[in-house]
Amino acid sequence: MSRISVQEIEFDSCLNQKHVEWLITTLPATYAALNAKARWRNGKWPTRVRCMDRKRIIEGRERGAGHGYTYTQGRDSKSIWLNPHMTQWGYWLVFTHENLHHAYPDATEQELNCEHLPDVFERVFDRPWPGHDWAREHGVGSPVEGVGDRSYCR
Repeated sequence: MSRISVQEIEFDSCLNQKHVEWLITTLPATYAALNAKARWRNGKWPTRVRCMDRKRIIEGRERGAGHGYTYTQGRDSKSIWLNPHMTQWGYWLVFTHENLHHAYPDATEQELNCEHLPDVFERVFDRPWPGHDWAREHGVGSPVEGVGDRSYCR
């Protein structure tokens, strides 16, 4: 089975480089967890991480989002966009969430944020999930219940 290597991932320079350096240290374990959960991906994950522009961030916030996005089909399906203003945990959470869209393209935001993301976190960091409130503080899920189509985990 083919596996993605960290060297194959390109990060835009507009991202916080300290956060990117930390994120890179987590990638071997993150990809191991993603590959274990989604063997059908055959190690094929997006290979470019880009910065969201201000317009996309503002538009996303109107729907309780604005932290990241990806496309699972088409020419841009090899990229993930991140809000460059997040914490380092926000980078990992949103990066992983967007990769999970590629693993489970028909999953709801609630399934990704409330089931899959905690599972990957526990596999990668070998400790219990800190909780959905913690994840919201770092950019995953709606900050309040009922905003747009974003999940709100309890």
